[in-house]
Amino acid sequence: MLPALTVRARRLPRRRVLLIVVGSLLAVAATVSSLTPARSDAPVASVADELRPATWAIQIPVAWLAAPLPHARRGDQIDLLGVRPGDRAYTVPIAYAATLVASDERGLILEVDETDASAIATARGSGLLLVPLLRSSR
Repeated sequence: MLPALTVRARRLPRRRVLLIVVGSLLAVAATVSSLTPARSDAPVASVADELRPATWAIQIPVAWLAAPLPHARRGDQIDLLGVRPGDRAYTVPIAYAATLVASDERGLILEVDETDASAIATARGSGLLLVPLLRSSR
């Protein structure tokens, strides 16, 4: 046999073998962790679970508000006024004692009854902006 055509078995460098082993172990661990469902000790409560009977949650986007809500916490009572700006401006009360469920930079989530929910929807449908008023806790 010609010496140029013979192939000797080469040994892989130790570093390359180590990288192959570590990469294989990481791939197996990622596969196993994606197959097992994530467990949480505490069940996550939905907004519907937090509402009182015969009430609904409604989200009021920030774009609907004529004024920002004063610093409020969950459970605070909010009154809503409807405002029509312009030459013939007027203000009308929309909802009383709506309970604040949550608030963030996108808007407010209020707990309302059926009359308040329909009043808020009617006010927005007629182009009114909403002014939230924070009720005193005393």
